[in-house]
Amino acid sequence: MNDEEKFTEWFDSLGLKNFKASEFVAYFNRYRGRVKNSVPPETLWKNMAKSIFIVDALRSHFGKSCTITSSYRSYAYNRAVGSSDGSQHPQNTALDITFNGVSPTRVFNKLKQWRDAGLFKGGLGLYTGSGFVHIDTRGRNATWGR
Repeated sequence: MNDEEKFTEWFDSLGLKNFKASEFVAYFNRYRGRVKNSVPPETLWKNMAKSIFIVDALRSHFGKSCTITSSYRSYAYNRAVGSSDGSQHPQNTALDITFNGVSPTRVFNKLKQWRDAGLFKGGLGLYTGSGFVHIDTRGRNATWGR
């Protein structure tokens, strides 16, 4: 079994309502210039669970389709897309998301409400110009773009 197949098996075991492993595997195979992203190391897989459970609940809450525009990034791929080494994407705790028919501000506000209620600790970034929201579960709160 290759890494993508192992990841798919692990991801499917999470029992999410609204996401399939294939949405993530496609991102792991992206290129930026000559730099290819990769499947995260198996030791980092569990890091994404909190973030994806929150986004899965958010998808159910809004009842709209959600696109994961960015998830795990290898350090090389992270640099190639212009992000800092301090990014949570190489730690596999971060997701950048968009919702069909729901403004990034509304998505951000709902996530902030949930975070303020103690459902998770992590980063929230609002990127209205690019149309996406960043969420991560780094274990401490950080907010930007607001």
